[in-house]
Amino acid sequence: AILVGAVVSLKSPARVGKQFNALQNQTTGFENVLASSDKMKEVLKQARRMAQLDAPLLITGETGTGKELMARASHDASMRREKPFIAINCAALPDSAAEEELFGYVSQGKVVKRGFFEEAKGGTVFLDEVAEMSKAAQVKLLRLLQDGTFRRIGGDEEVRADVRIICSTQKNLAELCQTGEFREDLYYRIHVLSYHIPSLRERKVDIIPLTEMFLEHYSQQLSSPVRRISAQCRDHLLTYAWPGNVRQLKNAVFRAVSMWDGSAELTVEQLKLPSYAEGFGYFDNEFEGNLDDAMKQFEASLLRRLYPAYPSTRQLAKKLGVSHTAIANKLREYKIAKRR
Repeated sequence: AILVGAVVSLKSPARVGKQFNALQNQTTGFENVLASSDKMKEVLKQARRMAQLDAPLLITGETGTGKELMARASHDASMRREKPFIAINCAALPDSAAEEELFGYVSQGKVVKRGFFEEAKGGTVFLDEVAEMSKAAQVKLLRLLQDGTFRRIGGDEEVRADVRIICSTQKNLAELCQTGEFREDLYYRIHVLSYHIPSLRERKVDIIPLTEMFLEHYSQQLSSPVRRISAQCRDHLLTYAWPGNVRQLKNAVFRAVSMWDGSAELTVEQLKLPSYAEGFGYFDNEFEGNLDDAMKQFEASLLRRLYPAYPSTRQLAKKLGVSHTAIANKLREYKIAKRR
């Protein structure tokens, strides 16, 4: 006779989710970044080298491509890994409070608030959407990058900042420098090291592995059976434009898993992706008007994007192959003026 026993451990979905997240968080650095495509592998190769350096780093890429994930991975793979990593969304900082939040505040000779650069001493400060930073904060950041010091608001004491600065943007900073919206001297200071994260459209080889990873993760977190991806769904995933990139894919999978209906496969209908065409945007089922109205909307959008790069009506007319007069009339019609 053979004595056999078994133990069944029942846990709540919340506890299982916490344990799974804890297991995921044990891996640091770039191990958390999935890369099957050649483009993403090359980015990771560059990022690993740059993580060991202490110079400012600029990460560019569309929304949802994983810029903050890469910034955190760079910090985790650096000599500063034991020190704080502070992420700041510059777009969410009101102009009136940006300097105080970043550099701190002094009143009557006493430090009332320490800024993020002080709190991150020895670590890394990640400035997400740096293009949205206020003009005043840009000036102070420039000085910090030049000599490593800053002054708190209301104070006259020089504070030395021992931090590495990583910035990210989805905008064209060189173009913003031309229009005066971003300081050119600051651009060159934060652009010492840089790399661009490709969009999901440019790394289609990664789409199915990412989907499978998110599917497994959320299935375990929500105590839902792991499902297969249907053939039709795979085709749809590969042909979709993914304007929101990896973040949009992650959210779509989470929604599908959380609304599981008992089916054995993940379907197109469960993902509920809005109709989208690259270069034209989301299809608006509620669109009112005619073809002429739609053409005017596209024409106005195109001119607004091109005018900063071709800042005279003659240059823009030459680029688009039309007369100078026609372009001048269109700019006047759509009320598009050169930004100064």
